[in-house]
Amino acid sequence: MLRKLTLLFLTVFIYIEWGFLNQERAKFGISSGNPFVKEVVLTFDDGPREHGMPEIVSALGDVKATFFLVGKFADRYANITLMLHNNGHEIANHTYTHPRLYRLWVEKIVREAERCDEVLEGLGIRKTRFLRPPGGHFNMKIFNAMRRMNLKLGLWSLNTADYTGRPAEEIERLVLSSVKAGDIILMHSGTPNTVEALPKIIEGLKARGFHFVRLEELQTFGLI
Repeated sequence: MLRKLTLLFLTVFIYIEWGFLNQERAKFGISSGNPFVKEVVLTFDDGPREHGMPEIVSALGDVKATFFLVGKFADRYANITLMLHNNGHEIANHTYTHPRLYRLWVEKIVREAERCDEVLEGLGIRKTRFLRPPGGHFNMKIFNAMRRMNLKLGLWSLNTADYTGRPAEEIERLVLSSVKAGDIILMHSGTPNTVEALPKIIEGLKARGFHFVRLEELQTFGLI
């Protein structure tokens, strides 16, 4: 009897996690674009930071990226937030305090997103279409919050793991050896090795015919 109950539980769990959740993710989120269009998105989490942000903007040059900002930092470093916005980069929601969203109730998830949006709107930045949950973790509570707020999860398909202290050469090599059309590339604000790697990443991808777009511009199969 115990064995049957265990098997039943596992069956239900797998269906929820890999069946219904994947369907919901396709409907309410995005982790990559059209694999037949040579576009990529550079995304930066956890900013704005007190240091290193002008260096990222300089390293990007004419490339426009998407910055997922933590609301409390966007407020604290409002001048940096506005610098990113005024340089044409997309500003998106990374919650207000950077909590583990999947542990919160729907109402608190909504409030985390709302508080971040309130900071951005107070700076004259239009409401974002995307929220990236810290760590990329999601569950049905998060999807319910997304429905309520008319937001979509902005996930990723290529993680540079630059937050581990990976050297610039490794970040560059990882991206250039792994990138595919439609990739959304995850990096982090305030990481010196990422700043160092960016010019060669951009040069290498441009040489291969890739175009850089903001997340809101990424071509998809009609999911957003």
